[in-house]
Amino acid sequence: MPNVFVHKNVRHVPNAQFPTNTGFTLLELLIALSLSALVMLMLAMGMNTVLKEWTRSSNRLDDSLEKVLVLLQIERALEGAFPHAYLNSDENKKYLFFEGEEKQLAWVSTVSPGRHSGLTAWQLLPDDEETGVQIRIVPAFASDPTERLAENATVVTALEGYKAYFEYLYVDEKITEDTKWVKKWSAQKRQGLPNAVRVRLDSDDEAMDSLEIVAVIRAYQHQKFRRVKP
Repeated sequence: MPNVFVHKNVRHVPNAQFPTNTGFTLLELLIALSLSALVMLMLAMGMNTVLKEWTRSSNRLDDSLEKVLVLLQIERALEGAFPHAYLNSDENKKYLFFEGEEKQLAWVSTVSPGRHSGLTAWQLLPDDEETGVQIRIVPAFASDPTERLAENATVVTALEGYKAYFEYLYVDEKITEDTKWVKKWSAQKRQGLPNAVRVRLDSDDEAMDSLEIVAVIRAYQHQKFRRVKP
C-alpha cells in the first residue's frame, strides 16, 4: 500500500495521472482565422449587394413619385382651366385664351403650384434639347399672357426623358354623339374650351413606360362667344 503524505491540508497522491491542457496549435488558429475572414467577407459582399439594390429601388421609387406628383399637378391645372377673356386692342374684340397644339399647350387655370390667389397662366412645351417637358408659369392678368409666358415666366424642366403629346376633345353641342379628338385647339378661333385634354408621354428609352392622363375641363361651357366646328 503506497504511503500518503498530507501537508497543509493538501493531499498528495504519488503516481496520480492529471490531464494536460495542450491548447490550439498554430495551424488550427490559422484555419479558424481564415474561415472567420471568409465568412466576414461573404457577409460584407452580401450586405453591399443589398445596399446597392436598396439604393436603386429607392431611386426608382423617388423618380416614380416625382413623375406622379408632376402629372397630378398638370392634371389639376388642366381640370381647373379657366375661360380667361382678354381684349384684343387691334381688333377691339374679346377672345378666350387657350392655345393647344400637338406638342405644346398654353392655358389659364385657377390652380397654381404655390396655391397663390388669382389666376395662373401655364405653358407646356418641349425643352430646348427635347429631353423633357418644360413647364412655364406666370400670373395671369387681364391681357393676353402669351408674351409674358415667353419672357417673364418661371421655367421648370420636368419628366426628363419624355416627350409630351396633346389631344383635345371636341363634342358637338347639337349632336352629342359627334365627338372627336383633335390635335389643335385655338380658343381665339373657337371661342370656347375643349371638353377634355389628353396628355400622352412617350420615351425613346424602352425601359421607361408610356404615361397618359385625361383631364376633364369643368369650365368648358362657360363664357362662350362663338363655336366653330373643327
